[in-house]
Amino acid sequence: MQTWHPWQLDSVLVAWALTQAQSPPPVFESLPRGEPIPPGRAIDTPDSPFRRTGQRTAFEEAVRHSGLTHRCVPLLRDAVRVVELAAWRKPEFPAVEAFEARVLAVIPAQPMRGGLAPALAEVERYCKEGGPP
Repeated sequence: MQTWHPWQLDSVLVAWALTQAQSPPPVFESLPRGEPIPPGRAIDTPDSPFRRTGQRTAFEEAVRHSGLTHRCVPLLRDAVRVVELAAWRKPEFPAVEAFEARVLAVIPAQPMRGGLAPALAEVERYCKEGGPP
């Protein structure tokens, strides 16, 4: 599965959802912005089935398409909706801001195949902690 560099929280959460829903989990790759990506392999690009709209995040689309029912989906949905659909409200949600910062701090610094394991580990950490206090 591919997206354009740099990874964002929403696209990382799509990767997490696909990892949870598919066996074996897909391999992820970021490409330079604008490079063509086949629609069946795209994450959070205009041609992807997993893209943000005015009402849903790319993560929500991935969950909807995959049928994922993981216990952490509601927690991650709430966090990514703040980041993607109500960014001006992020200061009201310091735990979400901290989560986003932890994920973005460990994403690959340049386009590459793989390299998402640390970001996916941060997602798992957020799920395990139960999100905001």
